[in-house]
Amino acid sequence: MEAKDNPSTASIAHDRLAHAWETIRTIRKGAKAIRDAGERFLIKFPAEEQEEYRRRLQSAPWRPEFVDCIATLSAKPFTKEVKLADDASQQMKDIAENIDGRGNNLHVFAKDTFEGGVSMGAHGILVDFPSGQTGRTVAEERASGVRPYWVPINADDILELVTAQRGGRRAVTVLRIKESRIERDGFQQKLVPLIREIRAENAGVNGTWTVWREEKKADKAEWVLDKEGSITLDEVPFVFYATNDIEGDQYVKPPLLDLADMQIELYNAGSKKEQIFTVAGSPMLSANGMAAPDGGKIETGPGRVLYAPGVEGIATSWEYIQPAAANLKEIRDDIREIIEDMRRIGMQPMTQAAGNTPALAFAFDGEKSFTVLQSWALGLKDALEQAFVFTAKWMNQPEDTAPSVMVHTDFAVGLYGGTEIVELNKARFEGQITRKTYLEEMQRRGFLGPQVDISQEIKDLDAENPPFDPADSLN
Repeated sequence: MEAKDNPSTASIAHDRLAHAWETIRTIRKGAKAIRDAGERFLIKFPAEEQEEYRRRLQSAPWRPEFVDCIATLSAKPFTKEVKLADDASQQMKDIAENIDGRGNNLHVFAKDTFEGGVSMGAHGILVDFPSGQTGRTVAEERASGVRPYWVPINADDILELVTAQRGGRRAVTVLRIKESRIERDGFQQKLVPLIREIRAENAGVNGTWTVWREEKKADKAEWVLDKEGSITLDEVPFVFYATNDIEGDQYVKPPLLDLADMQIELYNAGSKKEQIFTVAGSPMLSANGMAAPDGGKIETGPGRVLYAPGVEGIATSWEYIQPAAANLKEIRDDIREIIEDMRRIGMQPMTQAAGNTPALAFAFDGEKSFTVLQSWALGLKDALEQAFVFTAKWMNQPEDTAPSVMVHTDFAVGLYGGTEIVELNKARFEGQITRKTYLEEMQRRGFLGPQVDISQEIKDLDAENPPFDPADSLN
């Protein structure tokens, strides 16, 4: 089957990003996946025997700094619940409680979407509707329980994405994605690869969808038509959430790709350290002035002996050979620097400065990181709200019935830890801020629970004590 006739043919953007996505996915799978990849991630030395490489591969330490960074960043917007605005309709609130039709609420779905965008550069939300169910009245849909549901789409599952300008916005006109389904054959399950394409290339005209399935025939696999149908929308109900600049319709470089490369650098540095420490722990014996008993090739490594033929007039001797202590320190320092660089680039300096880097430099990096992270969270808010617009369209409701979504973006709070509280106390003591501002800032930092009503708290304080007068502190 030629590429132009093969529904699994990927777009140019997908092909350009495939290597980066595979690297990130393998790193996130952990140590076993990295070791299974062999020479792709752990360099094999020239003339290194396969058995020695295999031993080094199995013993190379793995430190998941990249995965930890993704987890740290992805958790930030979700320290507070992602929820709909208070004026959202009860129907939309009910949908948000089971947004994907599988029991996950909006908060859980949003976190997975955000994590996908942070790690892979982009993530998709397909707002789907049960096939063959459109055209019913609202009453019939409610009675049967039929309703739109959201489908998460990984960036590397998007084979093709095409958009077109419609009025003041870009609309998705073609979407082709990889899917799968599990089929039972007796007690056995088999995974059937699928390709789904949705087209809505003409404004005002309902779109269509097609699904192909992969079938094994003889020595090759072919894609055959599985099913097809139409949708009642004139655009593909798909939201493309990106955490970096979009080139064309689909190309988005993962924002932490350089950090993923540093993870591989750390992996190789750890292998070198393990190798040197192995040699240091089992130093080689040198037999000076003696010929090797078997006349074979010289081998290096723990538990081996180096022989040098005797020379007349030079006494024979035995001695151990091992790396210099200074070399061991250099290896440790190099690994430490890589980890520190990864944590700084990965926005972890927000918690604690490391090494001899000035605290001011870490503070600056932290502010910059929070600005980027905040923009990602605001982009998530926009993506979720656009998905609710498609939800409203599926339900034959006006777009303005789509609710606003509340996503936490106040990340700068707590950046400087206890220093912030000290400064707040000082400002309040000196009368530079009001009691209301002081209490509100304490609430932002979690020292007062969300149940505390600041206005009522001030009234209660006034009833217990006279108002604060900064001049009293001078008497």
